Amino acid sequence: MPPRLSITRLSKSFAGTRALAEVSLEVAAGELRVIAGENGAGKSTLIRILSGVFGDYAGEIRIDGEGQRLTSPERAMRAGVATIHQELSLVGALSVSDNLLLYRRGHALAPVDGEREREQAARVLAEMGLDIAPETLVERLSLADRQLLEIARALTRKAKLLILDEPTSALSAAEAERLFERLATVRAAGTSVLYISHRMDEIFRLADRITVLRDGRCVLESGRDETTPHELVGALLGREKRVAPPRQVTAPSAARLEVRALRAKPLVDAAFAVRPGEIVGVAGLSGSGAEALMSALFGAVRPEHAEIRLDDAPYYPESPAAALARGVAFAPGDRGLGVFQELDVVANATLSSLERYCRFGVVNRSSERADVARESERFALKAAGPGAAASSLSGGNQQKLVLIRCLLTEPRLLLLDDPTRGVDIGAKHDVYAALEELADSGVAILLRSTELDELTTVCDRILAVTRGRICLELARSEFDRERLLAALMGAAA
Repeated sequence: MPPRLSITRLSKSFAGTRALAEVSLEVAAGELRVIAGENGAGKSTLIRILSGVFGDYAGEIRIDGEGQRLTSPERAMRAGVATIHQELSLVGALSVSDNLLLYRRGHALAPVDGEREREQAARVLAEMGLDIAPETLVERLSLADRQLLEIARALTRKAKLLILDEPTSALSAAEAERLFERLATVRAAGTSVLYISHRMDEIFRLADRITVLRDGRCVLESGRDETTPHELVGALLGREKRVAPPRQVTAPSAARLEVRALRAKPLVDAAFAVRPGEIVGVAGLSGSGAEALMSALFGAVRPEHAEIRLDDAPYYPESPAAALARGVAFAPGDRGLGVFQELDVVANATLSSLERYCRFGVVNRSSERADVARESERFALKAAGPGAAASSLSGGNQQKLVLIRCLLTEPRLLLLDDPTRGVDIGAKHDVYAALEELADSGVAILLRSTELDELTTVCDRILAVTRGRICLELARSEFDRERLLAALMGAAA
């Protein structure tokens, strides 16, 4: 019997950069294969090729022995591939029944036999162990139920290969258990699973076999019982050890930010301090609580409990405006949240500090432009001019624009959430240089990043967050990427 999935010398490049380099693997019917790798290793490219998103690839894909050219999501679905991304594709305003059978109809407005579809939906839900009424609106379901509903919908399309991308990143332990139980049922019925995960406990519990990608290449393929967590981390990182360059820090003993107990789901009782002139990194996988930490400190979400002091005074931000008023600025990693495309460079840059330039209702444009020009030079911002629309800037320069807006508020504490995500190497180094200059001027910086290299390059200390708790703190002299990654994946640090 041929393997369920066979990939031979699969390759994909973007603008001359090789994202996948001749990756080959075979997955048997009913097998659960974990695909592991750091950010940029090629996991997302592999998923998108198999899902039909990237149709211009080199190499061969066969499903049940039949050659497939997956040039569109529709072709992938017809071939039996169902992908469940971290961002679920269910329609919240439709019922469970409507979502389950949407693809069978062709589109949402096609004529339906309501009673027959409810019966079909009830049968599918029962098979998945979901105690949900078919008429329930999806927007009322828990995240775990929506995740299971996505799987149920995939199986109604007779999926042969189910791809799950970090499916437990936002689930509680109990919710994850429900998912694992259903996966066992799915596999027993013959469906193969490609499971993307960074979590060591999941990998060694669920996997039949493990494939590790690094720099677009397959560097390890092993049975679960044929490797160890230590060997897996070594394959993820490679043999090379990167030494963090020296950075002289003369941080005073008094803390700028002191967090004594912070609870903001899923974060539990976080405690740490950041001093003026320090760059403190926060490392954590998706759903670990690292994102919640940044949002709670800026007042974007209200914590369940908080004991926080800012410059030795109580700090409890009820809104981003309140945080800004206390000298706390925040730069989100999602440029869609930080850049107003229709506004020009100056308007974007001074949006959070406009009051500084207003007197009796009149904006001092020359002062405004001078300050923007100064910070643009600091970050090496490339734009046609101060009046250029933000939409005309590259992604990296849009990210720099978000940082410039933060700095024009003259913050005492700067919160950065994945500030160089999706930007090129040159832009990253511009940002790193500017951050060190800011820290040298006395600004306290808390930096969350999904890139371990970034944290070990620019930070003075790193906090590792796993499953809602700060599980490890490393001083610069202790930086060890292998130890840090192991801690993030839930292995012994």
